[in-house]
Amino acid sequence: MTPSGGQLFLDFPRIDPGQRPLIETGAYAAALGALRRWRHWPGRQMALVGDAFAGKTRLLKFWASDANAALVTGEALANAEIDEIARLSVSALAVDDADHPAAGLGLLAALNLCRDRGAPVLLAGRTHPAGWFTRPPDLRSRLAAMPVAQVEPPDDETLALRLREECALRHLILSDESVTYLANRMERSWQAVGQVADQIERTPGRADGLRSARAVLTALGMDPG
Repeated sequence: MTPSGGQLFLDFPRIDPGQRPLIETGAYAAALGALRRWRHWPGRQMALVGDAFAGKTRLLKFWASDANAALVTGEALANAEIDEIARLSVSALAVDDADHPAAGLGLLAALNLCRDRGAPVLLAGRTHPAGWFTRPPDLRSRLAAMPVAQVEPPDDETLALRLREECALRHLILSDESVTYLANRMERSWQAVGQVADQIERTPGRADGLRSARAVLTALGMDPG
């Protein structure tokens, strides 16, 4: 975040050994594999793309911890002065929400900084970076040439794992039967995972059994099957 004083603050994420492990199968497998090979990225740069709520920020923090990278947001770059970005002292940089509509000039300055210093850079956004900005032309062409790692659309296995995570954050424990039932029938989107977990909290029985699990989906307008 850039406060009113104008200083661009950087976060330096560190992985807590006690936090829940990353999901490494299904929709996340290819993206995680690409992030772990960061020392071999072409041009020392990569874009991480995926739908809203797909978990891109968590993956960025994982990479930032591994690469000793600073983490900044596209909004912070949009609000920062160009010369302030050019003076940053970083050995690697991760930019969350790099597709922020006002971040173009700041993002270009950050890419120039990393290129001049040989620092690896990871950008995250919802779509292929070639479509993030139309101006300046130099930024557009560089983003179009950037290699991409994608969080794939959710599969049944990954939905089930994510649903368990979201429920655990709400101190909810679901049976295997309920998790499988919900994951196989809920809307196939990352956003729906949080919606289902929220609805479980509000539903009598909290999905402890198929009757309550059906009520969860019905309340959300999803077909309980």
